[in-house]
Amino acid sequence: MGMLLAALCAAALAAPSPTLTDAGRARPDARPALIVVTPGVSPAAYDVWIDAVEDVGLDAWLVVFPGVNWTVDTAVAGVGEAFATLAKGREAPVIAAHGYAGVLVLLAALEPAALALVGVPLGPQPITVLTRPPLGGAARGLPWAPELLGPLAVETTSGDLGRAYAGWAVGMPDYAPPRCRTLVVASGIDPIAPPEVVRLPSQAWPDRRWMRVGMLGLDPKELTHGELLSDTNLAAEVAAFLRAP
Repeated sequence: MGMLLAALCAAALAAPSPTLTDAGRARPDARPALIVVTPGVSPAAYDVWIDAVEDVGLDAWLVVFPGVNWTVDTAVAGVGEAFATLAKGREAPVIAAHGYAGVLVLLAALEPAALALVGVPLGPQPITVLTRPPLGGAARGLPWAPELLGPLAVETTSGDLGRAYAGWAVGMPDYAPPRCRTLVVASGIDPIAPPEVVRLPSQAWPDRRWMRVGMLGLDPKELTHGELLSDTNLAAEVAAFLRAP
């Protein structure tokens, strides 16, 4: 019995837990906006999004996945847990996600009031230009050469997630299309989610707005994967979409 109790306690201590933080001003009467931080990316990279979301009157919250014990399944469960916490006794939250965090959101099969997916791969890529994370318990940042990502503050995450990210470049997991209003954004120089793996897989979504930044879209400048998070004009567009009734 003692050995069983010790094993259960060890398992409980090893189980990762997400961190949910009120990222801006306390606004208990406003609609909550859940910003999902990609494991492997620093929460500081989301400051522009937090400011934009708060500026339109939403209540910004960050969900972060600290440590190196995460798997795809536990991270997806963590997104669901954070969403359920924010939804208690409040208006249905909206969600914003960048990069691989958007895949975790889709796998969680949530029903937000609106969803913004920025630089999120929605299908496999025709060309693989990534580095394969080594086997082990930890990976640094994202499985791409830093010069391809642009300015993006990264952190250490689990090797399991790093290898999943790399695998999603050639084979996406099964996910259900969202049923809410959804904004999907891509840039022509983003190696993680180029337009062809964002626009086409989302064409049949029931209430989807497509936006390409760059020379062929609404913005005169192409944005790197990191700049999709830091560009203030794009952040304002994302926040306005989430705020709209």
